[in-house]
Amino acid sequence: MTRYDHIMRLVLLLGLVIAGLVLTSVVSALLMLFSGFSITEVLDMAQTGSMDLTPGLTRALLASQHFLFFIIPALAFGLIIYRSKLLSGLDLNTNPGITLGVLGIVFLIAAYPLVNLSFIVNEAIPLPEWAKSFENQAEDTLKAILAMDTPIIFLINLVVIGILPGIGEELIFRGILQKQIGLMLKNPVVGIWIAAFIFSAIHLQFEGFLPRFVLGAVLGYLYYWTGNLWVPIIAHAFNNGVQVLMIYVTDIDISTIDQQSSDQLKWWMVPISLVVMYFIYTLIKKNQKPIEQT
Repeated sequence: MTRYDHIMRLVLLLGLVIAGLVLTSVVSALLMLFSGFSITEVLDMAQTGSMDLTPGLTRALLASQHFLFFIIPALAFGLIIYRSKLLSGLDLNTNPGITLGVLGIVFLIAAYPLVNLSFIVNEAIPLPEWAKSFENQAEDTLKAILAMDTPIIFLINLVVIGILPGIGEELIFRGILQKQIGLMLKNPVVGIWIAAFIFSAIHLQFEGFLPRFVLGAVLGYLYYWTGNLWVPIIAHAFNNGVQVLMIYVTDIDISTIDQQSSDQLKWWMVPISLVVMYFIYTLIKKNQKPIEQT
């Protein structure tokens, strides 16, 4: 395939994502209308960006966003490009097995000191007032939905915050974006870092930009080394899900999680992290399956 072919695939992905964004906006507006909001209130919320929603409605909006903005566009891309070979085209056709799945999770855990270090660096970067206001609004939304009074709400949050983002975001950013950019530039490593940058930027959470950037790169390398998209999907879902579990079990304030992690970071944790990551990498390489150039 030529570079032009991969560029056209990226253009197709962009079009599908934009269509997904429009559909997400429509469905979100309908959900709010069915929940008792007036058309004026919905339009005001869309213009101001402020959302005064119940936790249940917020969860429904997040779930619809993951489906319509990530999962469905990714599957539509796969059907258009790979057709009957959808699963193999997206590198979802092979069971990673317990060993590879666990190694992916352990590699991600080993990278946490690097993620925490990047949070410290990110924290030192001054943010404008509008960005701080945006961060506070996002934090308030998370606090509302992470108030889990029953096991049912906990399980719903595991799906909405852990499993759905793990599937949808990995399909888009690793399975399609990273792969196509790497093939287009004939440099898979550059594809990893560009996709990680876009992955972090699209979340529009400035205080967590660098940690999410590092996390995206870690997930990208897991996909590149294994050739199996299930590995970063499992690791991503674990990363999000374990935070939901911690909050449910300990009732910790979510606004303090990153800060507490960075406060507990010691200088010696970083070199140990790198050594452990390299050791896990060697184990992963034993199960490596190169990504097909399609």
